[in-house]
Amino acid sequence: MGSKNSKHDGSKFLLATLDEHKDSINCLTVAEDESVLVTGAEDRTAKMWTTREEGGADCLGTLSGHEGYVTCVDVFDTYVITGSSDSCVRKYDMMTCTPEFTYTGHSGSVMRVICTGEYVISSSKDHTAKVWTFDTDELEDGDTLRACVRTLKGHSKTVHPLIFIPKGSGALSEDVIITGSADNTAKLWSVDTGTCLLTYYDHRGAIMTMTTDMDVRVLFTGSVDKTIRSFDIRTGRSLKVFEGHTAPVTCVSVVNKLMYSGDTGGIAKGWAWQFGDCTCDYRGHKHSVTCLHFHRGILYTGCGDGIGRAFDAKTGTLLNTFCTVDPEAVINCMSVCNDKLFTGSRDGKLRVWDISSNQRALQDVNKPIFQDYGILLKGYFHQCK
Repeated sequence: MGSKNSKHDGSKFLLATLDEHKDSINCLTVAEDESVLVTGAEDRTAKMWTTREEGGADCLGTLSGHEGYVTCVDVFDTYVITGSSDSCVRKYDMMTCTPEFTYTGHSGSVMRVICTGEYVISSSKDHTAKVWTFDTDELEDGDTLRACVRTLKGHSKTVHPLIFIPKGSGALSEDVIITGSADNTAKLWSVDTGTCLLTYYDHRGAIMTMTTDMDVRVLFTGSVDKTIRSFDIRTGRSLKVFEGHTAPVTCVSVVNKLMYSGDTGGIAKGWAWQFGDCTCDYRGHKHSVTCLHFHRGILYTGCGDGIGRAFDAKTGTLLNTFCTVDPEAVINCMSVCNDKLFTGSRDGKLRVWDISSNQRALQDVNKPIFQDYGILLKGYFHQCK
């Protein structure tokens, strides 16, 4: 178990500081039922954590076996999928913490993994993405020829962000994958054939982050060129260019009709994506905005200055900060579940923060200015009649 409220962690919102990792936490993800969180780190391991402990979280187990640092993680059912700088993807049984299968075949660091239940999908510095079979019961460990279903070749530089879209979503007639690359393009691929169906052009820098709208009809790509672009997923038609960031875009998230983005210059922005208008700036960061998460009207941001922040998503008002005095506590990743904020940092610590008070702070910010004087004003106006 990790330490609880170390004397070095002065924030009143801090529930726990978990120090089982021995080096920087690079990534984290939460299981669909929000009962388990998984982190991946520079110490070549992934770890599983409870999320429902009142006092924070406890480590459930360590997933080891990689020969390089863990770059990405995903969870499906009772399995954890990890990608690493050792060019391998591994599948672990969460119940036993044992590796079930090792997917080998990439010749460069694995950048992102997605598990769909039928497929494991990975992107890599080797300029490709690969589609692997998830069901490996009848395969010998490392049987690449039988495990690899498709290799998606066509990018000329590192492939980083990935999106899987199942058949029927957004009026698509087949399962597809979207890849984003340092070659300034994104591509749409058929899972059935492995062929490239479309290429999304016009960026002048590497694509670092991608997402879609809730209806899975519009693709959003954030780039080193300081812009975000939107495209019609089915046709590849360019829809809008979102300009206003003055530094490379690091993260993008879409919630209903609004989009949120962050950049390396320390600015986060809110957008009405259908119109292309910037509706709000979220300021105060002293370093790169590394990650963001929208939850119940509040935008949470993680930053290179080691501080997590909670903003009123509508107005940009800063509601709370989540900080320590440790200069190495650069936040690399975050997630929100069960009224807690989980942050993974460069110092190797997973911190758990209480965010239950943020909803009250949000209500106070949005309270009508005359609400507290309602009775007084009513009496005043009555006297003036």
